Amino acid sequence: ISVEFEHVSFKYPNSKKYVFEDLSFKIEPSEKLALVGVNGAGKTTIVKLLTGLYRPTSGRILIDGIDYTRFSIEDLHELFGVVFQDIEPLAVTIKENVAASSNDIDEKRVEMALRQVGLWDKISQYEKGIDQMLLKIIDEDGAVLSGGENQKLMIARALYRERTQMMVMDEPTAALDALAEEKIYREFDQIMQGKTSLFISHRLASTLFCDRIILLDGGKVLEEGTHDELLSHDGLYAHMFKTQGKYYQGVGKNEKQASV
Repeated sequence: ISVEFEHVSFKYPNSKKYVFEDLSFKIEPSEKLALVGVNGAGKTTIVKLLTGLYRPTSGRILIDGIDYTRFSIEDLHELFGVVFQDIEPLAVTIKENVAASSNDIDEKRVEMALRQVGLWDKISQYEKGIDQMLLKIIDEDGAVLSGGENQKLMIARALYRERTQMMVMDEPTAALDALAEEKIYREFDQIMQGKTSLFISHRLASTLFCDRIILLDGGKVLEEGTHDELLSHDGLYAHMFKTQGKYYQGVGKNEKQASV
């Protein structure tokens, strides 16, 4: 699907301050778009608008050229698979987590989704396989997945749904270190083949595989282009990227000195 924000302005109920005004951008079918910017730039608000949790104060959001107010909330939730940064699996079986249901579960689709995200090899080794309980809240023998594996499980849930046409990742790896995040995003690149994708992150290095990057600042599109184009522009994106790069290099250097 294609998604277009057409002169969208938004402020939260009972607030006089606009999160953004006259915001326009388009995501083409099968495109991988990254939205980056500092905290408070309006990135997560865009996800809330896109998925129908809020409606624009003014302007329109179009899905394949159709005003999305013509879609029901249920339709929007089926079209968009969203993975947020705060992820916790439920204390039910793996297949129930993936299907988001306890009834009429298509186990072949569960397996396919788990294979797509790279979890099948691990889960197939459990004695109960996809019937393995997660967490130790109900079952003391419940499996506990790592942070990165929980993220993949939530992606598998989105892929399980047949009508998912667009994947939205709202800083899903914020709790992971930079190296683990980069590895997962490279895997995302393979998983999302053929689907429209929106990635939101404040870590610029994690968006290098995207087709296009939009930098939000003050609720407005400040810069737009590929990673290389934005670096050559030598604007705010380039400054932020170089600053973050120095930080991570510094961390690595300090860790090496500490080990010596």
